[in-house]
Amino acid sequence: MEVHHHPDLHHKQKPWKEYLLEGLMIFIAVTLGFFAESLREHIADKSKEHEIISALRNDIKRDTANLENMIHYYMPTHNRWVDSVESDINTISIKGNEHRITRAMINATNWNIYTPPEIALNILKNSGNFNFIKNREVKEEILNYNTIVNEYIKYSEFVTAVQHDVDTASQKFISRAVSRKLIAKLYISAGNHAFGFVTDSDIPQDMVFTNYDKPAFLSYMAKLNQVDYLLNDLLGMYNRVMTEEKKLLELLKTEYHLED
Repeated sequence: MEVHHHPDLHHKQKPWKEYLLEGLMIFIAVTLGFFAESLREHIADKSKEHEIISALRNDIKRDTANLENMIHYYMPTHNRWVDSVESDINTISIKGNEHRITRAMINATNWNIYTPPEIALNILKNSGNFNFIKNREVKEEILNYNTIVNEYIKYSEFVTAVQHDVDTASQKFISRAVSRKLIAKLYISAGNHAFGFVTDSDIPQDMVFTNYDKPAFLSYMAKLNQVDYLLNDLLGMYNRVMTEEKKLLELLKTEYHLED
């Protein structure tokens, strides 16, 4: 009769060194996986940070150009028109000079208020994006910039309310139909400056006022002077914002090795 031998199911125990080696290999594999994931996240974070910084820098560069325009073109021109209104109301007859006075009044009340850069403000509103920025000095400078911008926004809201009061007062002399046409002309004439002023040919040749009461014109001038004072106060803020922007741009260029 054939004899069947059963296999020996008792395996020989592996040496302890093999267990140690297997454990070490598992540990190394897990560790490498952890570091690979950390590296991947680090690279992704750096890429996102660079994207945010690039967007911030480009937005602020455009904003400094806008502020330069406001400071060196709009405000001096606006101031000249305010001076012209005051001079005309105080030194010449209102009757017979409607065309000249209307042009000065419309241009003196062509309000242009600076609007801070949207991308920069959105970065600060979004804590997730802001946290991608790892450079402590850059974050502090962005927060300093934000503080100055917020101060400006609060003040500009007050100025806008006072400007509305002047616009309402001008309706005592200039009809609604004429005002609408001239306001439309302001936007058409804006051109490369993002704001414009009406020309002599824009004013109706047969221009007449709905009211020729001199005290009413003087009262209007007093309101306009109040806004002029506030706008020139804003001019100081424009310079503060632009100084802070240039400081931030220089810091971003240095810390992130950016090209002009």
